[in-house]
Amino acid sequence: MRHTTVLIALLAFVTIGNAMTLEEAIALAKQRSLAQQGPQLDKIKTQGQLVEAWSNALPQIEGQVGYQRAIKKGKIFFPNPDTGNPMPLELDQNNALSAGVTLNQPLFTFGRVAAGLRGAKAATRATEHAINHQDLKTELDVMQRFWGVLMMRDVVKARELSLQVSDSSLHRAERMRDLGLLSDYDVLRVRVQAQNQRPALDRARSDLTLAELALKEYIGVPIDTTLNFEGQLDSYSIPVDTIAGTMRISNRYDLEALRDMATAQENLYVIYRNARYPVLAGQMKYAWQWQNEDWDVNPRNNYSSLYAGVNLAIPIWSSGAVHGKALQYRADWRRAEWTLAQAERGARLQYEAALKDLETSIENEKAAKLAVELSEQARSIAQTKFSQGQVTTLEMDAAQLDELTARVSLADATYRRLSAGAELRMALGLSPNAN
Repeated sequence: MRHTTVLIALLAFVTIGNAMTLEEAIALAKQRSLAQQGPQLDKIKTQGQLVEAWSNALPQIEGQVGYQRAIKKGKIFFPNPDTGNPMPLELDQNNALSAGVTLNQPLFTFGRVAAGLRGAKAATRATEHAINHQDLKTELDVMQRFWGVLMMRDVVKARELSLQVSDSSLHRAERMRDLGLLSDYDVLRVRVQAQNQRPALDRARSDLTLAELALKEYIGVPIDTTLNFEGQLDSYSIPVDTIAGTMRISNRYDLEALRDMATAQENLYVIYRNARYPVLAGQMKYAWQWQNEDWDVNPRNNYSSLYAGVNLAIPIWSSGAVHGKALQYRADWRRAEWTLAQAERGARLQYEAALKDLETSIENEKAAKLAVELSEQARSIAQTKFSQGQVTTLEMDAAQLDELTARVSLADATYRRLSAGAELRMALGLSPNAN
């Protein structure tokens, strides 16, 4: 009920085109993203496997009903004691109706039923872990796309300001040329500088549009929907505790899923390996039948019976089919273990790489912040000197453009630091969204 309420509320945002926060985008993606469908379908499949495994340990009941009309009755012949000629004796009845119910209960299967239950339960646990891992992966994907939109929005603003500064410089330079204070060559340099800002702005606007479309597609919103993604890039923080990080890695959902899947494959191998052994089952059967010699249903033979006993099915020779099946599932089991070993090593490498990436991105962000501070000081000094006539218009505008370029670099560095922090939390098996 809670998920339905959340979904209705989020769809209302989509319908009216209101602002959408990061948390709302994550919640909507978990409900509507196509990336969520795979693990959910696997869960349904393993639930069916669990039911099937349980059914192998429970009684199996079969019923049958049959009707037979004797068109040409079978006969045997006896010599007539008086004449010595053959005398026919009909064996079949005109109408025969039969019904029966058979109950089979496995009693001893050399561990095949137990292995099926263990394997199905392990597969169910694996799909649950896979769903939890996909939830975290969805969070990470949405966060990176959302931050990408905010970053490109900041870049577009900086590029627009750069173009405004360049256009303003061009107008000022043209007026100064008209007054004889600047040459045509100086004006040409300013014009080139202004024109160089337009491709960067167009590219930034295009990248922003593509980033918004990618985010809408991922969260399951029609791409022609108008949405305003709310937030500022510098307002987000990703706390990361790397203490005992390697201990958390082994408990990641994706690794737990692979462990359980290896257990499921092992039990599948046990099932086919033990298929060479006998199966003992109990059986109970009830049968009922009536027959007559006339079509008007006048019964002349009506009887029922009840049987109970045990049945031992003994495999003798399958021409290698059973052994071949066992080999195939043994290979699948070993492959699952090999995949798990690779994933465990890869998880440690992913953690180390994410940690190094975070450390690097933090240093890059510090450098970008320092560059912004220095460019602000340079621009302030240039403005003061320009008012005193000590620097040219080009020099003052260059200082302003350097500041805007530094802010573009800072937005990129902030995005990379946030993304690296989220990926490190993911590598530790934690939710990327720390809020």
